[in-house]
Amino acid sequence: MKTKLTFSEKCAWAKKAALLDIDAEDGYEEFYKIAKESGLGETWLSYYSNAYEAAGESGLKALSYKKKMPDKIRKDAVNKINEYLYNRVPFNLRKEIGFLVKAQYNRITVSEKRPLFGDPLQASCIEVFQARFTDFDNRWHLYWMRKFHKWWPYVPKKAIYTVKDCIREVDKDGWGCFWG
Repeated sequence: MKTKLTFSEKCAWAKKAALLDIDAEDGYEEFYKIAKESGLGETWLSYYSNAYEAAGESGLKALSYKKKMPDKIRKDAVNKINEYLYNRVPFNLRKEIGFLVKAQYNRITVSEKRPLFGDPLQASCIEVFQARFTDFDNRWHLYWMRKFHKWWPYVPKKAIYTVKDCIREVDKDGWGCFWG
């Protein structure tokens, strides 16, 4: 990135990129042109445009927002997530497969814990999803872990506003981001 862009500038570039039809004949060419012109590069422009596509300006703000969420909202969200996860694992596998739900700042991160395939005495822990709450608009945002170990804004098929909406998207996993 050449120079530090203001939030408004990032928003404008992200909106422009999010409106592109990447599947069109010149879609990728336009995207790369915008990435170069903005000075963001392909990765950062993709990151910002995904956030914008997921939730507009709120999605962009959520990328760096870290204010602690209110206790009542955190407890309610963690309870709903735990209930979903508990019901996801078949009864006969509950001793082997578990989940870690960690709340920090405005984020709730969920990881799946299970025995290693080659050595069942050891466990592996894989991050599944992250839900972020923004109190400036009382909205939840959903993230998935990219292969290069970075939380990435999830672009839902149906708008996300609540933690139940996050759970719905994780359960459907329409893009194969969460459960593979």
